[in-house]
Amino acid sequence: CPMDWLSHRGKCYWVSKENAGWNASWDDCSAKGAHLLVIQDWEVMEFLHNFTQGQIPAWLGLRVTSPEKNWTWVDNSTWNQTLFPVSGAADVNSCGMIKGNRIRSETCTAEFRWICQKEGKCTCNCTPS
Repeated sequence: CPMDWLSHRGKCYWVSKENAGWNASWDDCSAKGAHLLVIQDWEVMEFLHNFTQGQIPAWLGLRVTSPEKNWTWVDNSTWNQTLFPVSGAADVNSCGMIKGNRIRSETCTAEFRWICQKEGKCTCNCTPS
């Protein structure tokens, strides 16, 4: 992983130090060759909770798209509402943020820190952990 990024299970994670709206956060991750955090299992949720001590509210790569108002991850993977229920409204301008081990709906223009994620790259004969 690049300097200042955390490595976990073959992926790299970076937490911003400043606050921004969801779109600016998405743009920043894209500029880093990454995307906003996508959480697919509790193990990753635990890792992030331990890293942030549950104190840093941060944008996730989760937002409401389409007229049906469905939550969608930025990488188009399936959102598991049973595993990660979102508290709050699912309106057209709703984006997902994490605080502690809960995912909440917020207006996309609200400003929080954000977490970028990308695949780890091996630079030698190594296996991603």
